[in-house]
Amino acid sequence: MNKILIIEDDPAIQLGLNKLLSEAGFSVTSESDGMNGMNTALKENPDIILLDIGLPSLNGLDVCRKLREEKYRGSIIILTSKGEQVDKVVGLELGADDYITKPFDSRELLARVRAQLRRNNLKTSEELSRDRKRKLTAIMFTDIKGYSKAMHQDESAAIKMLAKHNEILNKIILSFGGNIIEIIGDAFLASFDSAVESVKCGLSIQKEIVEHNSRAAKNERFKVRIGIHLGDVVEFEGKIKGDTLNIAARIQQAARPGDVYFSEDVYSAVQNKIEINPESIGKCKFKNIKKIISVYKIECND
Repeated sequence: MNKILIIEDDPAIQLGLNKLLSEAGFSVTSESDGMNGMNTALKENPDIILLDIGLPSLNGLDVCRKLREEKYRGSIIILTSKGEQVDKVVGLELGADDYITKPFDSRELLARVRAQLRRNNLKTSEELSRDRKRKLTAIMFTDIKGYSKAMHQDESAAIKMLAKHNEILNKIILSFGGNIIEIIGDAFLASFDSAVESVKCGLSIQKEIVEHNSRAAKNERFKVRIGIHLGDVVEFEGKIKGDTLNIAARIQQAARPGDVYFSEDVYSAVQNKIEINPESIGKCKFKNIKKIISVYKIECND
């Protein structure tokens, strides 16, 4: 019988999940606290963990990261609210295998659980280890300032704006040798083998957007936040994972719309290789990041 661990602090959700999964034939254990949940996972080694983000004592993202550091190899499915898009992306890159949005459909949740079990059975641990490849990569995160608000005010114009945004980013990222890993709503996640090309790409994106805004109708103009970090990532089953993605996402969140923000690691890699004059914004402490990150910005005049 497959074992499932639920780490969820909402009593009603926890009870509902326990009943649903037990009736579906799974052996179910529940925890309401992040630290207790992590310890139970390491002790009992469940096949799947259903993991909430907002937990007492240790949040779900930290639980996910620590479990992967401790070599937990089961599947982790994040339970996320609709407004937690960045946490959803970060969770996936910290090592989660899937996510499901609250309020969730019972049939969908069971389907996702069974899909993960099938996937787990496809490979031995030896094959999984062989599939992992580590390399130094520049990661770029972007999103549109105020996109949700724009959708609420004028959905038709917002969809047209998003289409133009996607057209610009797709074209420019690919032209600089970037790999578009994922597009979630108005957010792009891309990787580059070259830190130099990633920064050039970010500047080119902002320049193109300024030109677009100069001739677009007011309700079709937009600004984008861009964050870039350089670090080790792990390639696994066609995806990339690692703390580098988490850092890039947090830098993007801190960025001023219309500018390009990047870490000191990126600056060290591009210094004296391209003509830029970045400004230091100092050392930043980001959510779920252990180390302090020195961040730089390039203002893109509009």
